Amino acid sequence: MKYQNTKHKAASPLTSSSQLNLLNQDICLPAAVLKQSAIRHNLNWMQSFANLSNVLLAPHGKTSMTPWLFQQQLAAGAWGLTVATAYQAQIAASAGARRIILANQLIGKANMALIAGLLQDEIEVFVCVDHPAQLKELSDFFTPLQLELALLIEFGVAGGRCGCRTEAQVMALAGQINTLPAISLAGIEFYEGVVKGPAPEQGVRQLVKQAASLMHSLSQQRLISYPTQLISGAGSVWYDLVAEELAAAQLPKQISLVLRPGCYISHDQGIYQQAQQQVLARSKLACSLGEDLQNSLELAVYVQSLPEPGLAVLSFGKRDAAFDAGLPQAIALYRNGELQSSSLQNCETIKVMDQHAFWRYDQSVSPQIGDILLLGTSHPCLTFDKWRTLWLVDDHYNLLQEVDTFF
Repeated sequence: MKYQNTKHKAASPLTSSSQLNLLNQDICLPAAVLKQSAIRHNLNWMQSFANLSNVLLAPHGKTSMTPWLFQQQLAAGAWGLTVATAYQAQIAASAGARRIILANQLIGKANMALIAGLLQDEIEVFVCVDHPAQLKELSDFFTPLQLELALLIEFGVAGGRCGCRTEAQVMALAGQINTLPAISLAGIEFYEGVVKGPAPEQGVRQLVKQAASLMHSLSQQRLISYPTQLISGAGSVWYDLVAEELAAAQLPKQISLVLRPGCYISHDQGIYQQAQQQVLARSKLACSLGEDLQNSLELAVYVQSLPEPGLAVLSFGKRDAAFDAGLPQAIALYRNGELQSSSLQNCETIKVMDQHAFWRYDQSVSPQIGDILLLGTSHPCLTFDKWRTLWLVDDHYNLLQEVDTFF
């Protein structure tokens, strides 16, 4: 017996890949799907927000690690892409990115060699630093190669992750950069998502103001030597505040303002949906852009067992979807290709195991074994990374193409 099309767990066993439909059981489930219409909407929404805010977008690629999505973001107008590792930078470059922010420290010779290869291909790479020891290692590695590496000093907060903790440390590091060959200062990087406490909005605003003030100082003291000057922050939660505060700082025109949200491309039905509601409550600009961001990432599963009244066991588990920030919740139930219900608010996924999920349903729903449930997830990063390949679908769940991930 020949086994066909088994390159990933949601592949179709059919010899023809044309005219397939998820609801007709043409692919193996569980499957992760991307809705094309929602992706297009989200791309246009965030690019419009950036354009009207006079900021540039370098979306964080670690969310999806999907080159097809990278290409859509770049085609929609993204200035570049952000990554977390040297390997991810290679994937971003292979997708067509010519500007890449490594929003992390570059440590280790093998990782440095990957970045050197990108520089030799004339791809502009910006790397974070926060300690003098990093400067020497980078300078020693890149000097013999006769390459210039652009550095962003990371400015952090107490109790956060990486980053200089004081303004004095930032200024001292900037001075040291200018004494070493092969490395040049391009600006400041920060990540406001690490700000905690009883008044996080105030803390975020304060961090951005401090970062902008440091950028002013670096510019005035002529410590920025790299031709492309930038200040960069903003994940997917506080991007509106970061854009607002950077605009208010009135930095010199040669300094680019670069935001790095990543989860907007898929959005979700959990923590980022909640965060976006806060954005809309704060930002008149966001409210003016029409229909809000849409969830584009769904999980399709079977009802596989009905062991007790009101309890269904579903054919997915921890190996298929994020479970760290809320469990996937059902949004639609289909039977034989026909919609049975999209009012499942009173139903709940209550537990997941490696390959099984427990779903409580109320009396308004009568699931049958073999029904297909579509679920929305929370924290898309940790759903994307469970899949080698996802399906792009239209609004009728016709399968348009397979898109590969590179985690």
